[in-house]
Amino acid sequence: MSQMLRLNELIIVHGVGIGSVLLLLFYLLTSFLAISIPIALLFSVMMVFGRLSSDSEIIALRASGFSLFQLLKPVVLFALIICTFCLYLTIYLENWGARSYRSLIFQIGKNKASVGIKEGVFNDDFFGLVLYAQTIDSEHNSLKNIFIYDQREKNRPLSIVSETGYLVSSSDLPSMFLVLNKGSLHSIERDHSSVQKIMFDQYTINLSLDDIFQEDRKEKAKWLPLNKLLERSKELRQEGDLQKAREYESEFHRKFSMAFVSLIFAALGIALGIKPTRAVKSLSFIYTMIAVGVYWILYMNTKTLAISGLVPPALAMWLPNLLFGLLAGYLIYKTNRQ
Repeated sequence: MSQMLRLNELIIVHGVGIGSVLLLLFYLLTSFLAISIPIALLFSVMMVFGRLSSDSEIIALRASGFSLFQLLKPVVLFALIICTFCLYLTIYLENWGARSYRSLIFQIGKNKASVGIKEGVFNDDFFGLVLYAQTIDSEHNSLKNIFIYDQREKNRPLSIVSETGYLVSSSDLPSMFLVLNKGSLHSIERDHSSVQKIMFDQYTINLSLDDIFQEDRKEKAKWLPLNKLLERSKELRQEGDLQKAREYESEFHRKFSMAFVSLIFAALGIALGIKPTRAVKSLSFIYTMIAVGVYWILYMNTKTLAISGLVPPALAMWLPNLLFGLLAGYLIYKTNRQ
């Protein structure tokens, strides 16, 4: 839901097309699927065994000589398939989605600069500037007869007049730049203590991307491929940034623990689903929400402990799986003895 708020902001505030936003949403789904698929597996297994239990099919199967562990085989096989897909998802698809997301975000920033400027109009939402250009050549990103009011420095606003200018952008650059030719720069202090006028042949303005774009250009552990995580962690340890190094190590182990939680959720779904009740759907939904809520709280707290250094990252990221695995094993053992 927090991502949806940001995507809505792209449409409403920045004027980004719905098609681009839907594509961003698709890229974001690659990171959400790693947890949503195991949740769906937990709910479906709980529903199936809850229905079998409420219709007394479990009793009939046991009376026919089937043990609970024989009923586990198809579920375990299906959970292994899901686990394999989730492992591929966390190791490969998440990184692909993150890279594609960042690339599209930067492209949106470029379009905001080159396409978002209207000829002969004061554009007051241009990277914190007010910009006017009498003539615009969109093909070459060039402008003529330019006026700019820069109020990003509150105590020293600038007024700039230039004959020509052009936009410079590249995926290798952290920002975009507006290069102005043959003009003058006028500045005045807020308290009117000084006034300056500077003539220039060439002047470059750094168009830092808005916060919503800039946030997605920062390096994040979840965006790096598997082999780069440990390499980056070693580099950070050598630099003395232990907290950041532990963050990368935690992400390395998260990719595996998040995939293998499918097996644990499948076992937990069987244990919780075998209940002699008619309210199958409602109880399955409630049990799923409780289990997922507890797991997520454990995951967030153990991740915090790992980054802070109180618990080794490998142990911390596998601890929720270990606890839920023990719980699932105990419930299955208890159910089998009934």
